[in-house]
Amino acid sequence: MSLRGIDLFEGLDDIQQSELMSLMPVERYRKNAYIFETGDDADSLYLVQDGVVKLAYINLNGEEKVLGILQKGDTFGDLFLGRFRSRIGSAQSLSAVTVCRLRETDFLAILHRFPRIALNFIRRQANEHRQTVARMQALMGMSARERLLGTLLTLARRYCCEFEDWFTLHETLTQEDLANMTGLNRTTVSEIINDLRREGILGGSGRIITVNRKAVLSSLEESGVEILE
Repeated sequence: MSLRGIDLFEGLDDIQQSELMSLMPVERYRKNAYIFETGDDADSLYLVQDGVVKLAYINLNGEEKVLGILQKGDTFGDLFLGRFRSRIGSAQSLSAVTVCRLRETDFLAILHRFPRIALNFIRRQANEHRQTVARMQALMGMSARERLLGTLLTLARRYCCEFEDWFTLHETLTQEDLANMTGLNRTTVSEIINDLRREGILGGSGRIITVNRKAVLSSLEESGVEILE
């Protein structure tokens, strides 16, 4: 296990990283397993070491709303830092997943011992908030096509290098997941994806979707849509 390249632990030397790793036991989950569910105690921060995790919320009608798709290097589950002590959503593995778990007491002790991590955490929270605002902007007052393009651009920005043209969505991310993320129905998303493939904005076939990041951004700009970074 390594903490290199993970923003939350940026600036720590090898000895400090080794000390932190001793406080983070590794947990493994099979595909479609729940790391936590709605109502569970919010007492740990998780770091994705390998695999893909889906964060979701189930509304009163029993409908699942996807809040986020997380991959290697992402952290989640830090609600214990607020006043709410139980999970309001679930974290489910979309593939075989390996995570590191850092319990609340250990995390708070680490923040006191390593102020750099506290600063990194504040920056991370600010970035997450900005991404949430950008996603809300992409879902408000836009056409179905623009909402899907905005969501794809958000995913590309998060998991793709800035200067690469093409980005492949993880194969575990389904069109149903994209529909949930954009507030659209599955049929609409499928039709838009087929249209975008014919236009060369998307590629791939079947469940594999490749995204031309620059083409997505250009299409949104041509529609007069401003997408926040």
